[in-house]
Amino acid sequence: MNKPVIAGIAAAVLIAGLILAPTLGLKLGLFDQATAQTTGKTKHVTLIASEKVVQVAPDSDLHPGGVMYNAMVFNGSIPAPVIAVDQGDKVEVTLKNEGKVIHSLDFHAAITTTGANSGPVKAGESKTWSFDAVNAGAFFYHCSGDGLNGVWEHIANGMYGAVVIHPINEKPAKEFYVVFGQIYSNNVNGLGAANGTGSFDMGKFMQKQNDLVLTNGMAHKYAPAIGGVAKIVLNKPLNDKLTAALAGKGDLKDFFVVHPGEQTRWYIVNAGPNDYLAFHFIGAQMDVRDGSIINRYGTQDKNDETWTIPPGSASVIEAVFPAGGPNGSPGVYVGVDHEMTDVVKGAAFAVIALDAEPAMAHDQPEGTAVPPRGSESAGMSMNMTQTSQANSNETLTSPTTNNTSSTNSTSTGNQTSGNTTSTGGGSTVKASIVSGASTKSNDAFSPNPIQAKVGDTVTWTNNDSQPHTVTSGTDGKADGKFNSSPDTTPPFINAGQTFSHKFTEAGDYPYFCELHPNMVGKVSVS
Repeated sequence: MNKPVIAGIAAAVLIAGLILAPTLGLKLGLFDQATAQTTGKTKHVTLIASEKVVQVAPDSDLHPGGVMYNAMVFNGSIPAPVIAVDQGDKVEVTLKNEGKVIHSLDFHAAITTTGANSGPVKAGESKTWSFDAVNAGAFFYHCSGDGLNGVWEHIANGMYGAVVIHPINEKPAKEFYVVFGQIYSNNVNGLGAANGTGSFDMGKFMQKQNDLVLTNGMAHKYAPAIGGVAKIVLNKPLNDKLTAALAGKGDLKDFFVVHPGEQTRWYIVNAGPNDYLAFHFIGAQMDVRDGSIINRYGTQDKNDETWTIPPGSASVIEAVFPAGGPNGSPGVYVGVDHEMTDVVKGAAFAVIALDAEPAMAHDQPEGTAVPPRGSESAGMSMNMTQTSQANSNETLTSPTTNNTSSTNSTSTGNQTSGNTTSTGGGSTVKASIVSGASTKSNDAFSPNPIQAKVGDTVTWTNNDSQPHTVTSGTDGKADGKFNSSPDTTPPFINAGQTFSHKFTEAGDYPYFCELHPNMVGKVSVS
């Protein structure tokens, strides 16, 4: 069943209830008493637009060597981070354009034109505005180019994500963020090895001939292999990890892991930009929660097999996976787009049901966790594992390569790889952006607080696999005292790289990561 059909049925029932009597409508449960009240809280979000090269398909039997692509991104990744707030919150958004072309933002979660769209933001500029989180559910957001000029290309190139608005009557569940998106590239022609690094192909786009379907930024990102007798490897690195894990020599941290019988909630997003998504769990059925009646957030469809999600939309899908495999072995379920050509192009992911650990409450794959209701921040968790090259003319450090970025290490505010020398006038105080920092708060930086003296230079090293920033300020708002972005080139502190700042006055200097505002720290200078 699909969203338009359900909406039509609900509308017909609602009209009938209004004709008969308002009280009948209440008896039928058409009007939810859990209408959103203003929480009085403002959640701050910073999205940074740029262009970079990313890997959109892994090394596999289908595309040996993988596929690289000239993408457009928010906060360095495809998809952009999930933004999670509570019904009744105010969302304050800052869009910073650190790319070379005009970008913008369009939020489907906002229900006023002033809150929904930023309007064009030129390279080097930024804009801040806000909207109210009125209705619960999952809602698409994306770049709309230059006043809709080029919106198709910017979406197809990866500039999209989702806003999750938790309802006030939400029940606990283990939650996952999964985004499907299409790639139209000039370096892919059917199956086989890619020809160099690809770019958007307008001809393929107009003919709706997509080459790949990304699952959180990469085709078959969470699908290791298919075939019982004749095996086809869809993702060689992931398949190797699964083989090691099953042999007791590795873990399942890159997989969707659940307990049999536990309630799971999936925020399934169809970025399009063109095709419908026929979402299905192989081996399980689903309940769908969508806001087809205003201010009502309930089960709109129950025990269904396949749910249609239009391009530019998102659905909240709940599922319970009934059992693991025999004798305690993992049970494997698969989420797919039941349009079979899209399965071949990348639209599939494995869900592993384990009767024992490590299926815990917060072990979602990197970038797929959703901050729960009541969180202090909007989360901004990201999927930053793609090999990248910013703006195609700067070599960056990547977790999968030994390349380094070399910049002048003697100027305060410059970004370097390796060791950083003092800028003079004091000692160098070393600090770390710890592994897994994006999921942490006041323990994301170590030590915290940092103790320094006037004239000292503090050097932060990124020991995480994701890029981050070191930005002075509080509550997600920069105060301009120091900032690793945009004063560095590239604008993020990538894995293994460092950022340094010399402190010339005593005082306390709070700071945070602009990509993950939940990460907070402080430098105390005496």
